[in-house]
Amino acid sequence: MNVHATPARPQSLSVGAAMLRVVISLLLFFVVFIPFLIAPLLTLGAAFLVYVVLRSRGSRPRQVPGPGVPATTSAAGFGAGTS
Repeated sequence: MNVHATPARPQSLSVGAAMLRVVISLLLFFVVFIPFLIAPLLTLGAAFLVYVVLRSRGSRPRQVPGPGVPATTSAAGFGAGTS
């Protein structure tokens, strides 16, 4: 009769292999999960910059008419009926 003694559980990882597994897990977390948190903020920031640029282009002062061109006044808006 032969008796074979085998370990009850498989051999555990070394400290270096365990640390490598932790580092790889953290790297995967940062590569995959963090962009899902940062991408909306970057999108909102880019949209805000586009809004600011377009708003600044629309608010530039218009050219003053030349000496021979009469200036037109608007008859619409608040108080237009009092003139």
